[in-house]
Amino acid sequence: MSGRSALQAHDSCFSVAGVYAAGRKSLRESRKEAVLASEENKTLIRRWLGDVFSSGDLDGADELFTLNYALHDPSFPHDVHGPEGIKRYVTAYRVAFPDLEVAVEDQLAEEDKVVTRWAARGTHSGKFLGLAPTGDEVTVSGIEFDRIADGKIDEAWIGYHPFAGPKPDPERVGRGIAAMSQAFPDLRMAEADSVKEGNKVALRWLLSGTHEGEFMGVAATGRRVEAMGMDIVRVANGEIAEHWGEFDAVGLLRQIGVIPRPGNLP
Repeated sequence: MSGRSALQAHDSCFSVAGVYAAGRKSLRESRKEAVLASEENKTLIRRWLGDVFSSGDLDGADELFTLNYALHDPSFPHDVHGPEGIKRYVTAYRVAFPDLEVAVEDQLAEEDKVVTRWAARGTHSGKFLGLAPTGDEVTVSGIEFDRIADGKIDEAWIGYHPFAGPKPDPERVGRGIAAMSQAFPDLRMAEADSVKEGNKVALRWLLSGTHEGEFMGVAATGRRVEAMGMDIVRVANGEIAEHWGEFDAVGLLRQIGVIPRPGNLP
């Protein structure tokens, strides 16, 4: 190899190495930016749950939510839109539960989405969803998927069980699934969204089917029903080690007439 060729080869090697090093640096910076954005998005949701929902700072809604914001809460009689809608939504809850507190228990974030698992408690002191106040302390668990746009919350889906009792045992759950399969023979489940972070995965899914058999003492109605569910799983050694889930059983029962639909709220 001539001196010139050797020099060219030497320069070429340095050029490739430089491109490779720059690529690795760019990848590291991209990952760092993604992590930073995810943490900022998580903080945004904690401010919503802590400052606005728990503390009742309604003015904070203008800063946290987009004008086109939409909240899908199956326990509420209608979707909630924009900061003004959120203010009415929070007011309805806080009138019924003046000492309402929401504690964030876990969060996952990926790209423009945040999944939050929380626990809420409060004393049922005012009318809510057509139910007269009981004076009882209520504790519920919930999961919500939030989508962020331009630094604000743009859309959300929430799953929880208002006035829920103790969680059923696995055997009872198995019997319930078997009963649903017979009552809704065309039962289908479709994934609507997912978020992965670390060793946890969150899924939002839709269950649909036609009520063609007896279910919970209600004769077949022929109605097409749809209900939403959410799950978070922790994976270890290729297996599910821990699971948290919410399913809109109340909404499904409303659709077939087992329980009445909630009264109108502001």
